Amino acid sequence: YLKWATSKNFLLMLPEDTKRRQVEAASSTQRSLDNHLVPRDQVPHYSECAFQDVSIQWLIETDQPIHILQNPAFQQMIILASRANHSVKILTLKQTRQSIIDLFKSNLRELRK
Repeated sequence: YLKWATSKNFLLMLPEDTKRRQVEAASSTQRSLDNHLVPRDQVPHYSECAFQDVSIQWLIETDQPIHILQNPAFQQMIILASRANHSVKILTLKQTRQSIIDLFKSNLRELRK
C-alpha cells in the first residue's frame, strides 16, 4: 500500500502520516510577531500646509498672539521636536508644574550663591 501510494502521489491519511504533515506544516510556517509588538498611534506625515494649519489652529485655540510663532524659544522647541524619531512625549500638567517649581528653586539657589 505504501509503495503504491507514493508511486501514485496519493495523500496518505494514516494517523502517523497526518501527524507528520501537521508537524512539518507547523515548523515550515514563520511565526508572527504581532502578539509581541505594541501598537503605536499613527502620526500624520509632515507637510508645510499641515504644519501651517495646526499652528494657526493652536494660535486660535490658545489665544496666543500671532508674533509668538517668531519667538526664538518657540522656534527652538519646534526644531527640537522635529528631530524626534517617532513622537514627542508631552508632560502631564502635574509633571510640567513640578518641573517649573524645580527650575525656580534651582534658580533661587544659584542666585543665593
